[in-house]
Amino acid sequence: MVPIDPWIRVASPLQALTGFALLTAALTWFTQVYPPLSRRRVLALDLNALAKTDYAQALPALDPAAVARVLEALAAQLNTVRVDLTQHTESYYFQEEDPDLSLARQLPHVVELRGTASACPAAELQASARVLSVALEQLAKKLQEFVRTDGTLGGILSAYAADHARTPRT
Repeated sequence: MVPIDPWIRVASPLQALTGFALLTAALTWFTQVYPPLSRRRVLALDLNALAKTDYAQALPALDPAAVARVLEALAAQLNTVRVDLTQHTESYYFQEEDPDLSLARQLPHVVELRGTASACPAAELQASARVLSVALEQLAKKLQEFVRTDGTLGGILSAYAADHARTPRT
């Protein structure tokens, strides 16, 4: 079959190009949404491992420089998740089946780590706790765009967990 009318001869290639463009756009979106989800899952797994090993309770007895590196790495991961939520807002709506992979469940452990590090006498830990606190507050501010809450950090984290059908880690 070959189109005879001139307008159909023009419309046929445009229809094919439009179809290819839509297919390409859909595949591009799918491939771009997975890296932010992976980074969020990695942070959740890191927090889960720290919680299961009672890292916050052991923190005062550990080497302050090593703990400071761990806390600053967590702060960097929190900042990455915040940027991911800014650039890929749709990633917020992806919920995890596995509670260990759920950042909504694991985030309260960051608050515990921050509090324990702030109470330590080592200056490195207090500085790292402040860095972690800033990253956590900025992430909470970003999360507040998605949830209705009283505006407190605890309220935001609870609302985030509830929105993702999770019970926050205590």
